[in-house]
Amino acid sequence: MAKITIGVSLTASQYEEMYRGSKKHVIAYSSDGRRVRLPLLVFQKFITHEGLHGIFEVEFDEHNKLVNLEKRH
Repeated sequence: MAKITIGVSLTASQYEEMYRGSKKHVIAYSSDGRRVRLPLLVFQKFITHEGLHGIFEVEFDEHNKLVNLEKRH
């Protein structure tokens, strides 16, 4: 399985706007420069009153399907 590291930073209002609107994905770039598109809902447990901020480790299977998402501390 492949793992990549991405950084995400959205204010609470940006996240809410995306959630209510037509945008349902987060596009981020990995630390090695790859572009990654992930469903907005997979980040839901990481949302705070300040929004969505952090460095995340994303794990994919051999078919590039999301297996796990963890926030680094």
